[in-house]
Amino acid sequence: MQAGALYCGMPRSKLPAPGNLSDRVVAHLIDYTRRHRLKEGDAVPSEGTLSRELEVSRGVVREAYRSLKAAGVLDIANGRTPRVGRLNNQAITQFLHHALHTEQASAVHALDVRQSLEVRAAELAALNRSDDAAAALTEAAAAMCASLTQRRRFVDADVRFHEILGGATGNPLFELLGNALREVLDVTIRAGFDSRRTRAERARVAEIHVAIADAVTARSATRARRTMLVHFREATAFVVDRAGRPQPSAPRRRRVTRSAKV
Repeated sequence: MQAGALYCGMPRSKLPAPGNLSDRVVAHLIDYTRRHRLKEGDAVPSEGTLSRELEVSRGVVREAYRSLKAAGVLDIANGRTPRVGRLNNQAITQFLHHALHTEQASAVHALDVRQSLEVRAAELAALNRSDDAAAALTEAAAAMCASLTQRRRFVDADVRFHEILGGATGNPLFELLGNALREVLDVTIRAGFDSRRTRAERARVAEIHVAIADAVTARSATRARRTMLVHFREATAFVVDRAGRPQPSAPRRRRVTRSAKV
């Protein structure tokens, strides 16, 4: 059977040649969802059905289903028909952790990508935010201001701020990708708080978030973009400084205008 036979209505649906069997089952399932225009929650063929249709073992099909579940493409549970999954960032987060832990990419690289996403997210949030999102952003920024000496509360409020911002864009990909990047930069985020040894230095970080919230609330996309860009430039400057210099044994003051918290 020729490679294109799978798509030409022939009576036996064999898999195209490239890749191993499991990879080819994955490709077939992804193509199936596209051809049938399936949405989140729609059913896909069972393991048994696909095994018979493609003339491969159920073990091969099961392996393909597991990989698609891990990627968030399928929602699979015991005793239930497999269905198209809801978008999540699990696979992206694992990929980014691997890139950083194996030193194929650095925290500065991740921050650079995140800056591109969140600067644009700030613009979109200013244009598309709801009143509830604007209020939640303001509340999260205020929580940062009120937690300058409380690491956990400060960091939690910071993370919540950026999650709200991503959701306010109206684009689900900003929220998914931004959250994935924040997760892999978790250590850097907390190190940022620890590096700010005075209230004034930590207040600088909080005040930038207040300014971003104000710009989004005012629907000023230009001001939101400009302030977020300043925020990330300061954060990246800190990471570069931390990576490039030996850490002192005694506390050392840094300039107030340089912020590490993201």
